[in-house]
Order: sequence, then C-alpha cells, then structure tokens
Amino acid sequence: MVEHLLVNLPVPSFATLLDIYCGAGLFSPFFASKCERVIGIESSPAACEDFAFNLDAFENVELYEGMAEDVMPHLQAKPDVVVVDPPRAGLEKRVVDGIIQLHPKWIAYVSCDPSTLARDAARLIHGGYKLKQVTPFDLFPQTFHIESISLFER
Repeated sequence: MVEHLLVNLPVPSFATLLDIYCGAGLFSPFFASKCERVIGIESSPAACEDFAFNLDAFENVELYEGMAEDVMPHLQAKPDVVVVDPPRAGLEKRVVDGIIQLHPKWIAYVSCDPSTLARDAARLIHGGYKLKQVTPFDLFPQTFHIESISLFER
C-alpha cells in the first residue's frame, strides 16, 4: 500500500502533506523525505509516542495529538496533499468538512470498509473532488475484509 501511494499519489517536493489518523506513522516516513512538511494527527497517546519515535530523524515532521475533528480547525497549514486512514467507521462529517475547507489538491483515502468509503466519497465529490482511482488490496486472504486506496483530485 505504501508503494502504491508512492507511485500514484502526486506529492511535489514543495508540498505539505497532512496525515490524518496517522497512527504510529505507516505512511508519513515515506513522504517525509519527499516533501517539505508532514503533519500528523492522531488521537491515541501510545500511537503518538510510536509516531514520534519512528519519525524522530525528520526535522520537517509535526504531530498533533487529539481527535482529528478537534485539531483540524486550529491548523495554520494549508496542505497540498491529505492522507486519511480512518477507523472502520470512516470519517466524521466534521473531518470531511475540514478537509474540504483546507482545499488540498489531492486526497488519498485508505479504507477498510467499502460502505463508509462510499459515504465519505460522496461527501468529498459533493465538496468538489473527483474520484480518480480506487485500488483494492486483499491483505486478509480467505476473509471478506478488503482494504482500498482511493485517490481524489480537486
């Protein structure tokens, strides 16, 4: 999935990338060396500790601990690219609205639930984004679980 994003998500060297629900930093370290600034948002204190440890070598990385819907209205940055990897429940409506207000050029939505992805995709499309690509990933063979990455462009 990381390789898929590195190949398919346009992230220019001057970009600010916002990683919402960043966890311990699955995607952030791979983009930190490719763009100007990476901002992570995560609510789990343990995941934030791991994120800080995993990305300690990068000077251009910031982390905000808190609920995405509470942190986003206070961000001073205007990201060029947003990566979201929400829980199965998908994005809170306030998070979708916050992303739309930030006007990133690209959004990469990592999903583990097709129904919440469909709901959130409709909201993003209504907010001015175009769905450019959806790629499924079968990380749990012999089960009904499927991960996917959807790319949206403004």
